Amino acid sequence: MPYLIWDFDNTLAYRPGLWSQCLVDLAKEAFPDTRLTREDLLPHLSQGFPWHSAEHSHLHLNHPDAWWNNLLPMLARALISGGSMEAHDAIQIANRVRTEFINPSKWVVFADTVVTLNALSARGWRHIALSNHVPELPQLMKALHLDHHFDHIVTSALLGYEKPHPLAFEAAIALIPQSEHIVMVGDNFIADYQGAKSAGLPAYLVRNSDPECETAFPDLDTLLQHLLLQSESHT
Repeated sequence: MPYLIWDFDNTLAYRPGLWSQCLVDLAKEAFPDTRLTREDLLPHLSQGFPWHSAEHSHLHLNHPDAWWNNLLPMLARALISGGSMEAHDAIQIANRVRTEFINPSKWVVFADTVVTLNALSARGWRHIALSNHVPELPQLMKALHLDHHFDHIVTSALLGYEKPHPLAFEAAIALIPQSEHIVMVGDNFIADYQGAKSAGLPAYLVRNSDPECETAFPDLDTLLQHLLLQSESHT
């Protein structure tokens, strides 16, 4: 039985503006007259997340409270440096990110996600999610009505390793019976495509492209057609 290991963010679903937009939205709730924009914050969010140092393990952060507490100073500093915000206000807003970031109403499931998962499941594929994400990813996927498609949901925040670290892929592979065919699908060339290749897995890049990528697809519809054609050629 073949398995697909799926990235989540920007592969199956997306949150417009991600972390910077989340902070802007919370700042505008607290200070309706603020002129803060995503562009003000982005330079201050380019480092500090665990996946920015994926070459290292983060086992000391693999509890939800530890993971979020590690993030709070960086989020507050972004508001202080990028938004000229007072420290106590920045800390209050940063403390609200944990709840607001995973607000399911702010996430959008791509139109081709469920169709693709259903079609592949009907043809015998099984699914595992492996994502560089927050501790609450399983709950978020449940709220988005995606969890029932997956045998397992692995989030880096609870694992302690981020893609492309080989132990992130090993953790997902360990959940799959030996000798099964496994393929990685994701939108990030380094974390998903190269990471999987380094772990010995075939991989498909979706919703993205790279000159060095041999198997890239603009969306899940075209990936689905490719996988179906492959299946037919092997029957």
